[in-house]
Parts: sequence; structure tokens; C-alpha cells
Amino acid sequence: MHWLEDKSRFENVLLAARTCVYMDSGRLPISLRKLTFDDAGICTGQFADLLQKLMEWSDDDLCSYVVLDPDPVYYFHRLFGKYPVVEIERGTSSTTYLANLNEGPAESPADAVGTNWSECVILPRSERWFVHALMSARDDGGHLWVPPEWIDRVAAIYPYVTIAEFGKTGLATNKGSVGRQN
Repeated sequence: MHWLEDKSRFENVLLAARTCVYMDSGRLPISLRKLTFDDAGICTGQFADLLQKLMEWSDDDLCSYVVLDPDPVYYFHRLFGKYPVVEIERGTSSTTYLANLNEGPAESPADAVGTNWSECVILPRSERWFVHALMSARDDGGHLWVPPEWIDRVAAIYPYVTIAEFGKTGLATNKGSVGRQN
């Protein structure tokens, strides 16, 4: 995992990430289901393990962690000559995942993508799932979009998710299934 320097690859990843934002906001139709979680969880070993399972289920070799705010071009690239995109390969350990999120540019370690962000997207090339997160003081700033048939498997691995269905919220139980309040 290293910061992306290739402009062409960055532009493709950025377009896909912005499309995920539009889907999350309801501006584009989507067949995936939204699970919410505390955005601070992105920087945990449990979340790294979840990303590995998502890549396994979608048969992806990597996913991209993209910072959208601060601005990837006018802030990150202008100041550091790199784009705030970290490619996470399948098989990456949670220790390596966390180390790379916390590795900033040499000239400004405080600008690591895992700490200096207020909006990010994590997406695989297959686009079978994605994460859109807005840093929030509440515990629902992270949105994980997955196929409906994955919901119970996600909850078994990462029991910190909630699901909204018709305006009602259900919590994932510690048994790994999603309970729904009626």
C-alpha cells in the first residue's frame, strides 16, 4: 500500500469514488443495501479484516482508499506531489493496513490519509460494494454498501453495523445476524 502517483489511475479512481458518493446520497439508483457504522472504525484492525473479507467475496485483488476532503488535487497533490489514494491489496494484514493509513508524506506526517480526512471512499475495482464515510461526532458517519445477501456475513465479521429499512433501524447482534425492529 502506497500513495498513488499515477495521474491517469487517480482520475479513474476519483471518478468511481465520486459516483459512489452520488449513489450514497440517493442521486443514482443502486441495488446494494446500506449499513451504517462509526466512521472512526475505519482505522481499526477489525475494519481491515472486514475489507479483506469483502475483497474475497467480490473476488477483487485490491481496493482503493480515497480521501475526497481535504481536496485530493488542490491540497494533497499540490503540496505533496501525490494523490491521497492508498491501494489495499488482498492479503494485506491489519497491522500493515493501519501502518499505511498512518504513514503521511515525509514532509508532513500529520497529513496521513488515515488521520487527515473528513470524507473518504473505499471501493474495489468490481464496484460490487463500497464505503462512503463522512467524519462525524455521531456513530453513523460510515456507510457500507453491500449486496443484500452479504448483510448477515458482514454482521458476523463486523458487528458494529446497523441497517436502516423503511426508516427503522436494526442493530447487528453479536450472533452475526441483523435484527430488525418492527
